[in-house]
Amino acid sequence: MAVTFRGHVLRRLLTVAALGAALTVLILLARAAENWHYVVSGAPGTLLYAASFDGDQQDWQTYSGRLDASIEAGVLRVENGQSDSYAFSVADQHYDDLDLRARAVGAEGPLNNGYGVVFRYQNPQNFYAFLVSSDGYYSVVRALDGDQRWLSNWIDSPMVIQGIGAENRLRVVASGDQFRFWINDMPAQVCVPDDPAAESTYVAGTCREGTMLDVLQDAALASGQVGVVALTFGEPDVVATFDDIVVYSPEANR
Repeated sequence: MAVTFRGHVLRRLLTVAALGAALTVLILLARAAENWHYVVSGAPGTLLYAASFDGDQQDWQTYSGRLDASIEAGVLRVENGQSDSYAFSVADQHYDDLDLRARAVGAEGPLNNGYGVVFRYQNPQNFYAFLVSSDGYYSVVRALDGDQRWLSNWIDSPMVIQGIGAENRLRVVASGDQFRFWINDMPAQVCVPDDPAAESTYVAGTCREGTMLDVLQDAALASGQVGVVALTFGEPDVVATFDDIVVYSPEANR
């Protein structure tokens, strides 16, 4: 009887261990599924997505509060009521290589603002953003695990149409680890530091200890969502609106 009892206990222990192992595998698979997304792609030049916000655009993130994103009057409106912060709205679809275009307006608030498009967005701690400001600057920023880095710091440029209510057409072409940028159909160079570990610094018309380049190279984020953003600095209450957001598969030579 003693041998039978010990065998019964052993079988129970083995069963519990097997169930625990199976549960661990299921948890790991669930976590992996949360991070897996279908990446939309197509032949070069193919239109992959378009949003005009004339109706109920349910594939875009909306919410309310001091940070607010809503669709009204035929535009996507993003309001940032907090100082020194980002307010995003992103679409559901995921992309790797893309040709992203949007019409963007700094609609309300201080001139010292930032607004633009985000790409390869994975969450608020991991994304790229191409930004302009109502006082005539543009920049490229990357967040990686919550660490923000200006890949190309703010550059003043006549390409940016200044003023509250002014519209700027923004475009980003991302192919692998290479990114190109346009403002109002004109190519926008980036200020890349000579030392990869250094911060991009642009002062008085000069890229300090760096080089102005047509292409920005960065391999930190391979894919993600597209979206828009309104950025505040010292003053809150920046409102930006966006319309005619389209995504193409990039041409081979872009």
